[in-house]
Amino acid sequence: MNEIIRLNKGNYSGEVQNLKEFASFITSRTTYIDNYNTEFHYHENPHLSFILQGGNYEHKKSQKSVKTIGDVLFYHSGELHKTIPTNEITKNLNLEIDLNFLKDNFITETELKNVVEDSLNSRLFMLKVHSELQLNDTITEIAIQTLLLNFVKNNKTDNYKTIKWIAELTNILNDEWNINHSLSELSQRLGVHPVTISKNFNKYFGCTYGNYVRKLRINQSLTLIKNTNNSLTEIAFLCGFADQSHFIRVFKNNTGINPKYFQKL
Repeated sequence: MNEIIRLNKGNYSGEVQNLKEFASFITSRTTYIDNYNTEFHYHENPHLSFILQGGNYEHKKSQKSVKTIGDVLFYHSGELHKTIPTNEITKNLNLEIDLNFLKDNFITETELKNVVEDSLNSRLFMLKVHSELQLNDTITEIAIQTLLLNFVKNNKTDNYKTIKWIAELTNILNDEWNINHSLSELSQRLGVHPVTISKNFNKYFGCTYGNYVRKLRINQSLTLIKNTNNSLTEIAFLCGFADQSHFIRVFKNNTGINPKYFQKL
């Protein structure tokens, strides 16, 4: 049996680039081309990894899965896994978090994992982190700390799984993300008064109706930007935006960067 490898902070199985170390976290990009480690390993700290290009065969214990562009992955500290790229070039953006920072802010690894895997905002959060890194000034560290804390705390919304109409509304909005629904239409489909929807939306979704739908559409656009040759105008139309300028404005507001920049990452 091959020896299990421990990767200390700042180290990954691929080639590490653009590493920036702060007191409470480390950011980096990893590239998988030729020189990468395919053995099982674990990391000293928990971290998030956002796939910007390519994809991975992900092995965790007995579980195997394929991850691709746009996926945000979470790894516990000490969690055994191995990563094998599926493409000739795979690039990831990593956010490694110091365990003491989580402890000091009363955040457990499990809580962070659940937010990453369940939240619509995971991709958008990682892009905002990238945007802050490009500024790279005296407030970059506290800005990213604030982003992280808000990401975790603001997405701890009340559990809606036992509330039928909330679950149905979630399915409608996620399945029909490019349709401009009216409140009266949703009310009829759900059998719930419009006031009830309006009053409870933020409680269960963590934001206003308008912000939630815009986030859904921006999330869809990320996949189209990376996986198609469509122009930004075409993508804006496909994602339900009035025009390209509206799309760019909403995209930058939610990610901190513009679509053309994201396309080149």
